[in-house]
This record gives sequence, structure tokens and C-alpha cells, in this order.
Amino acid sequence: MGLVRGCARALYSAAVPLPRQLDPGFAATDDIMAAANITRTTVRTWQDMGFLPVPLKVSLGMGGGVFNRYPAWAVPRARFVAEKRSAGFTYDEIRVMLAKADAEASRRPKKPKPEAEAAKPAKARAGKASKGGDGR
Repeated sequence: MGLVRGCARALYSAAVPLPRQLDPGFAATDDIMAAANITRTTVRTWQDMGFLPVPLKVSLGMGGGVFNRYPAWAVPRARFVAEKRSAGFTYDEIRVMLAKADAEASRRPKKPKPEAEAAKPAKARAGKASKGGDGR
């Protein structure tokens, strides 16, 4: 009986987790922690303070676990907050800086994605061109 338990324990500990196939438009908590050199508790605290967005919980099914999925822009934002904190700024000062940066970003016109236009069928692009202001 002792041998069977030992084998089961050896098999379980030898299991290697499968790599997650993540969308590059998103980041996990570990990505944010590594980029900003902060702890999991700090990520949660900054999320509660409004510096980071609330993540989407994603399950990879049985054995895959559940993890948080943040938008990709959360990584440079966490890095920014960490840099300002280490420079001695208070959270209130950082909140003002982030509000200004967000306001500037919302005023900037969004660049159209060239690959999105190229992905459209040629017929759709030609149809738009012929409907231009020629009075037909």
C-alpha cells in the first residue's frame, strides 16, 4: 500500500503544466507583476484604487486553472505607476497624472488599422469608392 501512494505522488509531482495560449492583446497578473516589479497584492491594491482595470476571469477548464486577463495597456500603466511611486510621488499625484494622460489619449484621433482595411474583400472596398460624392 505504501508503494502505491508513493507512485501516485511521484506521478502527480512530475506533471508539467501546459503553456497557456493567450491573446497578445491581453496580459495576465504575472505579466503585470514582472513588468512593474510588484507583488500580486500590489496589483490587487492598484486595481481597487482605480489605477488598473478590473480583470476578466478566464478558466482554462479542468486542470488549466483560472486566471485574470487584463487589457494589454494595463502593463505600461502599471510600469508608469511603479516608476512614479519609486520616484516619491503620492498616489493622489499619480492619479492626477493618469487623468491627464487619459484625457490626452481620448482627444487624439484613433489611427485606422491598415491591416483591417486590407482584410476586407476587394468588392466591399470598390463599392465604397464608387459611392463617393459623384452624385449617382
